[in-house]
Amino acid sequence: MRQPVDLSAHINQNVFRGGPADFCVSIKPICFRDNGSLNDIPRRFCVVRDDTSEPLAIVSDRYSVVPHTRILDATESALESLDVGPVPRGIYVDRNGARMRALFKFPAFSEPVLGDDDICPCFMIQNTYDGTSRIALQIGAFRFVCSNLAVGGGGLFAGGFMAVHVGEIDVERVIEQLAAYLTEFSAIAALYREWAQRQADAQQISEVLRSLPARPLKSLRETFDRTRVATVYAAYNAATDYATHKMRSARAAFDLLARVNRAFQDTFPLTGA
Repeated sequence: MRQPVDLSAHINQNVFRGGPADFCVSIKPICFRDNGSLNDIPRRFCVVRDDTSEPLAIVSDRYSVVPHTRILDATESALESLDVGPVPRGIYVDRNGARMRALFKFPAFSEPVLGDDDICPCFMIQNTYDGTSRIALQIGAFRFVCSNLAVGGGGLFAGGFMAVHVGEIDVERVIEQLAAYLTEFSAIAALYREWAQRQADAQQISEVLRSLPARPLKSLRETFDRTRVATVYAAYNAATDYATHKMRSARAAFDLLARVNRAFQDTFPLTGA
C-alpha cells in the first residue's frame, strides 16, 4: 500500500525523496517502422533521461526542456545573495524524474502566532518534463508546531512567477520577490493571529470544505464534527495538516494546499484588507 507523503520531513534537515533530480535529459526524435524503414513522426519528440535512456514524455516541437538542475542551481546561487540564515529544503521527485518539487524554508524569519506556535516563510519550486504542469515558483508559509505547510493560493500568500516551457525562467526576478516577501512576512503572522482569535462559523467552514476534493472533504468534516474546532486557525491547521501529512503524492499535497489557502483567505480575509 502506498504510504502518504510527508512534506514536513525536512523541518530541520535536507530531505530528498523519490531519487535525485540532478540527471540530464535530452530531446530525441520519434520514429515508426514502415515496411522495414524508419520514419520520423513530425513535430513530436521524446524527453529521455541521459543516464538510463528511459523515456519520460512525448512533447511537441514547441516544447523547450528546462532541466530541474538549472532551476535548482539558479535558485541556490540567487539565495546566496540574501542574508537569510540556514535554509532547510526538501526535494520531491516522482514519475521517475519527470516531475520535481523543491521546498526551501527560512526559519530565521519565523514569526509567533499563538504561544509557541511559530510560522516561517517558504519557497516552492515545481518543474516537469511531461507537460503536466508549468514551471512554477511560489512563496508561502510553514507552521512549526504541527509541521504544517501553506503554499500559494493568492491573497497574502501571493508571490512567485509561472512560465510555460519556452526557455529560460527569470529566477533572479523571483528571488527579488522573495526578498520583498521576507521583509513583509509579519502580515502573514497578523492574519494567522487574527484567525486564532476568530470564532469558527459553522456555515463559513462548510463553504470552505465544499471547495475541496471528496476524500479530504469527508475526512475533514469528520474531524471537525469530532473535535468541534473553536477558531478559524484551528480549522485551517486541521486542513493544512491533512494536506501536509496525509496525501499520497507530493503533487496532490501541493494542489490541496493551494485550494485550502485560497478558500480560507477568500472566506476569512484580514480585517480591513
